[in-house]
Amino acid sequence: MEAKTSPNRGTPNNSPRASSLTQFRMIVVSVTCATLVSVVNNIIMPNDRLSSSGNRSHDTPQKYPKTSKKLTKDQHINTFWWPSPEEYGGILGKIHDFQNPSDCSAASAKFFVWRSKSDNENDTRGLTAWAHAASSHMLHALTDADQPEAGHRILINDDKLFPMAKGCEHGPETRECYFEPLTNCKLSDVDDYETADPKSTKIKILSKPDEEYDRSVRTLYTSDSIWFRKVKDMYSWTGLGFNSQHSTIHMTAACLAYYFRVKPWLRKEIDERLRRNIPLDLNPQRTIGVPIRRSDKCHGHALEGSASGELECPPLEEYLKKVKEFLAFDPRIENVIVTSEDKSACEEFLEILNKELPSLRVIQNIGDVQQGTGSGSKLEAYTEGSSNAEVVASALTSLHMHMRARYFVLTSKSTWTSTIAVMARVYGFASEVIVFDIGPNKNTFAHLARRGCA
Repeated sequence: MEAKTSPNRGTPNNSPRASSLTQFRMIVVSVTCATLVSVVNNIIMPNDRLSSSGNRSHDTPQKYPKTSKKLTKDQHINTFWWPSPEEYGGILGKIHDFQNPSDCSAASAKFFVWRSKSDNENDTRGLTAWAHAASSHMLHALTDADQPEAGHRILINDDKLFPMAKGCEHGPETRECYFEPLTNCKLSDVDDYETADPKSTKIKILSKPDEEYDRSVRTLYTSDSIWFRKVKDMYSWTGLGFNSQHSTIHMTAACLAYYFRVKPWLRKEIDERLRRNIPLDLNPQRTIGVPIRRSDKCHGHALEGSASGELECPPLEEYLKKVKEFLAFDPRIENVIVTSEDKSACEEFLEILNKELPSLRVIQNIGDVQQGTGSGSKLEAYTEGSSNAEVVASALTSLHMHMRARYFVLTSKSTWTSTIAVMARVYGFASEVIVFDIGPNKNTFAHLARRGCA
């Protein structure tokens, strides 16, 4: 006998499926809305787990909240947003966990103390040069210099003067004037080499970055050089395998993101500037970023107290040429974000844009100090009436603004512009980031900025 079918479903009325559907409809009708919500919550609660008997277990303490905020960067197009270790998780969260132990005084805790240069007051490194040193030291600590089986170390910086923090009104004159501490541990938790027994086996001070050492030493101090040890396998500490299986750029970006976690006062300052500078209707997918790095980066500059020049700075017409190439590639482009520490170069390029590409909406960092140098030891001397804090806030606002671009014209010879490209690729607001490098460098970091990696 041929089975009858439901008019629209083509399912036999007496089939198990039809019977189940009928019972389900009856249940839905009979329960109240409140009961249904309760049932649904019990079904889909993401952090519930099944016990060995197959029952749901709710009594296991959670290290993190059961629910987290949705990472909707598009809601922050003109307000402050930065990846939070607690919410973002991943490599960034793993770094945070390793750097913030529950007990810094535990016998198993080992430290890597980042020392300042002996003449730290004249250290000319800029914001991103410091960040790169920190990320390299961080990987040294996390892998204990490529021997993670010996356990990891906690990176902590000393409390000497941070040149850009001179005159800090928001905290100590250290990096903590602007940024959150690298760890919840304190210098009082480490073994002090100045007061320790010279024969102590708990302490080792490196004479050079790549010096070998006994991994059982509790407190290891960096040399006072600005350089650092290059870790061969930056993923070995994660439990995820080795470099060959993962992306270098994601580890690099996570270390930089961890370093650049700003203090609340600075977050508020950057937020106010973003609200002033970024239009609410800005579409990152249709935006070019042009972070022009010149002044003391160029060969032959005469800025006292700045680092020596490293680049034959490309003419501004070269920047314009690449902007036009992006427009030919993607006619949907609407915006161009232009920033520079060099006021005259910025103004000249804006004039060129206005003449050559008047239909593009130009977005500037209004109120940018434009101190005319990327070096950090004498920021207060370059712009009359401006404080170090204003210079740092201006610079970081520019970095945050460029996180909202997709296409970039830059010189990777600069760690500043390379950092912008790397962070935009991993944590930026746009997808499919593409970079034109008109002042290339040949190191790994420049390669990441220019091309990303698998």
